Amino acid sequence: MPKKKVNTRSDGLIERVRTIDGKRRHFYGRSLPEVQKKIDAAIVEAATKKECGEKFEEVADAFWKTKEPKLKYGSVRGYRHKVEVAKGWFSGYGMREINSTLINRELSRMAAQGWSYKSIAGQKSVLSMIFQYWCAELDGDCNPCTLLKLPQGLPQTRRRAPTDAEVEKVKQHSEGFGLCAAFMMYAGLRLGEIMALQKKDLAGGMIFVYKQVVWHSNAPVIESPKTQNAVRKVPILAPLRRGIGDRLDGMKDEEYVFGGEKPMTKSQYENAWLQYCASLGCIHDTGRRYLTGKKDKRGNPLYKTIMAPDFTAHQLRHEFASTLVQCGISPQVAKELMGHADILTTQRWYAEAKTSAIEEAKAMLDAHFQEE
Repeated sequence: MPKKKVNTRSDGLIERVRTIDGKRRHFYGRSLPEVQKKIDAAIVEAATKKECGEKFEEVADAFWKTKEPKLKYGSVRGYRHKVEVAKGWFSGYGMREINSTLINRELSRMAAQGWSYKSIAGQKSVLSMIFQYWCAELDGDCNPCTLLKLPQGLPQTRRRAPTDAEVEKVKQHSEGFGLCAAFMMYAGLRLGEIMALQKKDLAGGMIFVYKQVVWHSNAPVIESPKTQNAVRKVPILAPLRRGIGDRLDGMKDEEYVFGGEKPMTKSQYENAWLQYCASLGCIHDTGRRYLTGKKDKRGNPLYKTIMAPDFTAHQLRHEFASTLVQCGISPQVAKELMGHADILTTQRWYAEAKTSAIEEAKAMLDAHFQEE
């Protein structure tokens, strides 16, 4: 039987073509044994890949390459970290080798280290997205995260509404930067939405919300809202209308309510909010110090105390939501006014009963039972 002709290229390399797992592949080498060794290795690799699936780190990198361009600036770092954590867990594993037991082991390890419910749930979510990408784009056939439950007893940090005393102080002082607080408390706007407000966005007794400021490091950048639900019209209620007063008179339509020709930088906002809270007597010593670059008479370096606000502007958005609940506004309308994508967010995070509301409920219940 005649020997099969050996195909030798002009550069002296021997070439052979084989179809492996439905794909035509070319192999090169200086000798036939070298080429055959590469063919055998490719056959073994294909068989292993078919049985175990693609390497996790390769799928995770491919997922991130498609996901990153779609993310908002503020979300990139968090997502990237979670992808890297997942790669640290499962690099070297085939996708089919990773099961719910292995994933649960890693999530339980996070729980033992004191990570919060939100952090662990976020890590599981990103891991599930990687498997979804594998199934949709690379012919994967399973997602072990689907039926996996989070470890029990995870600590959850619940956002609190501002205290009654804090609210009263804000109500009495809408002057200066207190107008920012008024937009939170009487319109429920997010901070980025407030920073993006221009005079033209307040018209006909309504606030037109369709953009937000996102700080890239310190620089303000105008972006579209995170979700379409955040695009909305919010009525200018009486207390906010009084707070605005004539402060927009003389402003150009394109000027920003906070910042003028340009939106405020992150440091400008943080300083303005700290000064406002200081004027209310609502700041505290963080216990931290920083070098001023100066020295006292003895030549010792001087430090300055780092103060912080007792509450954030965002907490006043909670006050607006609590007021909606107290006034009997339906959850669906509250969702629209708050700009939430999911009504569960409205119910889970913002529908908190205030002390005054509990006292009112107590009085009503006592009156009911006294009538019996």
